[in-house]
Amino acid sequence: MGMLSSVISFALCAFVYVRMLKREVPEPMSKKQAWVPVAVGVIGPIISTLVAVGLGMLIFKLRGGELTQAGISVQPTQPEDMNLVAASLLRAFRNAGFTEELVKLLLALLMVKIFKPKNVYEYALAFIGIGFGFTALEEILYGGGVRSLIRLPGFAMHMVFGIIMGVNLGLARYEKQQGGRPGKYILCGLLVPVLWHTLYDAGTAFNAGLDAADENAQSAGLIIGVLSIIVSTVLEFVLLIKFKKKAVTYSEMELK
Repeated sequence: MGMLSSVISFALCAFVYVRMLKREVPEPMSKKQAWVPVAVGVIGPIISTLVAVGLGMLIFKLRGGELTQAGISVQPTQPEDMNLVAASLLRAFRNAGFTEELVKLLLALLMVKIFKPKNVYEYALAFIGIGFGFTALEEILYGGGVRSLIRLPGFAMHMVFGIIMGVNLGLARYEKQQGGRPGKYILCGLLVPVLWHTLYDAGTAFNAGLDAADENAQSAGLIIGVLSIIVSTVLEFVLLIKFKKKAVTYSEMELK
C-alpha cells in the first residue's frame, strides 16, 4: 500500500510539473535546467533529517541531557510541562517547518546560481523542482500503510511551498531591479512556507494529541488532523491554479 501511494504521488507530481514546464512563454527552459533541480531535491530529506537530528541533540544538551557509552540519549517527545498543542508545534517546527524549508531554500538558491533563470517563472520552477524531488524520496522514506493514504491528498505540498517561496523571491529580485522595495516579497517567501508547513505537520505527522493517553485529547487531535488535511489540500489546489493562470505574466517578468 505504501509503495502504491508513493508511485501515485510521484506520478501526480510529475504530471503537474511537466504541465508547468510547458506553460512558459515564449518557450520552455532546457531539459537540464528543468530536471537537475528535481534530481538535487531528492537529497533534501536526507540533509533535513540530519539537521533535525542535530537540532534535537543540541536541545537535549541544553536541557541538561548527556551522551552515554551505550549510545546517544534520545530527547523525550515533549517536556512534561508542555501542553499538547505547544509540543506539536515545537516538534513540527524543528523537524519539518524550519529544517525542511531551510534545506529546500538553500538547494533552490544553488540551482538559481547555477542556471541563472531569465524570468520570475523560471526562478519559481527552480524551487518547485526541488520540492518535487524532495517529495519523491520523502514518500518512499515516510510513506507506509494507512499513513501513506493520509499523505496522498497533499502530494504537491512541497511543490506548493516551492511556489510560494520561488515566486515571492523571484518577485523580490524583479522588484529590486525595477527600483522598488522587495522586503514584503522576501518576508512572504521565507515565512509563509515555514508557518504553513509547521501548522500542517503539527496537525498531522507530529500531532501529539494522537499519541496522548486521554481519549478526549485523542479525539481533539484527530479533529485537528482532519481539518489540517482538508484546509491544506484546498489551499494546495488554489495555489496550483493561481500559478497556472500567472504563467504568462511571470514569464514576461525578465530578470537580469
